[in-house]
Amino acid sequence: MLASPNYFFGIYESTSLPDTVSSTVKNASLKISQLFRNWFDKEKLPWDDTSLFSISDHFAFVVAGVACGGTFSGAAGIKTFEQRDRYNRMLGHGHGGIAGASFDPCYHQACDTIENINPFVYETMVKSAAYALETFARIPDLYLWLYQSSTTTKN
Repeated sequence: MLASPNYFFGIYESTSLPDTVSSTVKNASLKISQLFRNWFDKEKLPWDDTSLFSISDHFAFVVAGVACGGTFSGAAGIKTFEQRDRYNRMLGHGHGGIAGASFDPCYHQACDTIENINPFVYETMVKSAAYALETFARIPDLYLWLYQSSTTTKN
């Protein structure tokens, strides 16, 4: 779900995590989310929060005490009219996608192939991940940065 054809730029957020996940992990995950939000804002790109809790691949990590974050371009969900209109305003008419339609109609089906991607979305998601990875690589003590008590970051 890196380049869904009828995409949205989703950034995983930690506020939806259950109370069984420690506040330390929630706050560290929030820092990762904020890093992505800052990049999308700097690039003047629209983005939406998306639940970190609903994705099973990530949930095992947060339960084990490991901060998680990242991006998601949609799967079986439906694009809203508000998303379409906001994305059209920010990206130009025609880039907002189709409201009321699935983000990825081929999700987990035989048609879910390399031909079923949006190249603009793919490039954008790869650039956002590269930014995050480079930022993390430049932090002298990533563990301290993630797990210190402050939840604010200015990257």
